[in-house]
Amino acid sequence: MSLTNSQYNELMRSYEEKQRQASYIAEKHKEEVYEKVPALRSIDDTIAAESTSYLKRMLKGVAEEGALHEKIEELKKQKISLIREAGYSPEYLEPSYSCKDCSDTGYIGNKRCHCFIQASIDLVYSQTGIKDILKEENFDTFKTEYYSDTATDPERKMTSRDIAVEARDYCKEYCRNFDREGGNILITGQTGTGKTFLSHCIAKDLLDAGHSVLYFTSYQLFEVFEKNTFEKDPDFMESYDNIFTSDLIIIDDLGTEMANGFTNSRLFLCLNERLLSGRSTVISTNLSVRDIAEEYSERTFSRIFGNYKLLKLYGEDIRIKKKLLNA
Repeated sequence: MSLTNSQYNELMRSYEEKQRQASYIAEKHKEEVYEKVPALRSIDDTIAAESTSYLKRMLKGVAEEGALHEKIEELKKQKISLIREAGYSPEYLEPSYSCKDCSDTGYIGNKRCHCFIQASIDLVYSQTGIKDILKEENFDTFKTEYYSDTATDPERKMTSRDIAVEARDYCKEYCRNFDREGGNILITGQTGTGKTFLSHCIAKDLLDAGHSVLYFTSYQLFEVFEKNTFEKDPDFMESYDNIFTSDLIIIDDLGTEMANGFTNSRLFLCLNERLLSGRSTVISTNLSVRDIAEEYSERTFSRIFGNYKLLKLYGEDIRIKKKLLNA
């Protein structure tokens, strides 16, 4: 999974804390058992002393590994016998890791453990702020029957439903090929035609696949830029960095912000930097192509229409239709 530096560091800190906690509990257990069975401390001290002595002799070239191994094995058997006689299992003295496969390191050799991959998915899910929404809005719940099979887009000569099916299928394919191809999408259309829903579908699929996805409304995106530029607000610095490093960012409802020179320049910075670094962006907007050209700078317009797949949804406000059908 591709994580931002801050996300990776946050996960590794959590693993370090798990290891510390497991070691602390194991040490408390050891002291408890030592108090009940004092001979155990003596056996552990002997094992440690013999191992140290062996290393010193090995450095001098006079170590006899077989004899030491037999002695330590005999001491371990005595230790296990005493632990069981006291009513404990031998595992009681060992650190109890939440993941026994990696001992709470997050890695098995040089490969990320399955627990790390799942923790990464859970983390990026929580940081999108739309985890609960994605349970309701995803490809499985994308219902094309809400779109009209008679209303026809005069430009493309396709029905509203056919356009929605085509857009949904494209987005599914986009997610399937994301690792190899990535890419950028601009979703346009009137209010209520499913633009935000479709962007949520993309977010859900890619988050489930373990990609870092950040979701911003247009207002939220420019608030991060504003706080980082004018106030140096530390609470927004991480979000600012993630804008440029996440696998995918979704900008919802572009055009609802208070447009000015600052927002125009920051939008260009965001889109251009992500294009240069090969990272993907999905934008949804009520603005038409002409509106975008008039609202934003020529450079921004050029970046969008030279590098984004345009998906234009068509039809009536399906949110009203949903309410009527589910009433």
